[in-house]
Amino acid sequence: MMGYYWGMDGWGWLPMLIPTLFWVSLIGLGVWAILSRTGPARSGTEPIEVLSRRYARGDISREEYLERRQDLS
Repeated sequence: MMGYYWGMDGWGWLPMLIPTLFWVSLIGLGVWAILSRTGPARSGTEPIEVLSRRYARGDISREEYLERRQDLS
């Protein structure tokens, strides 16, 4: 009985590897899901930066940019 568990049946260490890979993958997926939602703050998400990018793209006028920038300050 003990010989079967330790791979003496011709499969080697494969019977122990599959459950280990499953749990490592499951834990890794959970960590990735949590970090993707609560990870470090991404640069460029500050309101002033977003406003500046919108102005640079031409989405808003100079007057609107200056008005909103004053509101954010």
